[in-house]
Amino acid sequence: MVHDEYERQMGAVKTAAARIFDLAETEEEVCRLEKAINHEIMYLAAIAQSELVKPAGGWDQFGR
Repeated sequence: MVHDEYERQMGAVKTAAARIFDLAETEEEVCRLEKAINHEIMYLAAIAQSELVKPAGGWDQFGR
């Protein structure tokens, strides 16, 4: 990944997260939103990781 593109994308992530946290009215809501954001990122990371190790012929029906 090109460093400039990484910085641009990370800036977009930070801006989006800040806008989401602006919706919170209490510390509890901030924590709930943080947990939701982390869950989405972990889910997307798992997909990206699986794509990087996917066999050339694709996954079989048992996920191998």
